[in-house]
Amino acid sequence: MTKKLYSASEIAQMRLKGLPTSRDNIRIRAESEGWYREEQTGRGGIKWVYEIPPRYIAEGSPSEESNVAGTIVAGSSAIDLQKLQMVETVLEEALRARGLEIDPARRGAVVAFLYDYAMKGGNQDGILMAIKALVA
Repeated sequence: MTKKLYSASEIAQMRLKGLPTSRDNIRIRAESEGWYREEQTGRGGIKWVYEIPPRYIAEGSPSEESNVAGTIVAGSSAIDLQKLQMVETVLEEALRARGLEIDPARRGAVVAFLYDYAMKGGNQDGILMAIKALVA
């Protein structure tokens, strides 16, 4: 497993259960709990990046190793925007070609399912087959 390090701002935006949601409070928590951290130098100067302790990851946060279908979470930096846009485009074109519409209340679940499939290696042809099965 590759160690993932995040800035305090990134961790705050993840809104992980049991963690504060502000950058400053993340820094305070990391310091008080002795989180692993590294110093990074960039254009803006020096910043600290932290490894999130496993106890917070295990409490329902998205993980790169998770195989749960449809795990798209707001604020997650793990979303591949190009794949998500590809899924939306393929879905919209397939529905338009068949003269179909998806109930807006169900659309999110369909997009999440197809995105999950794409993230696990599915291509456009496979997504089209999945859409055909869904509308059959």
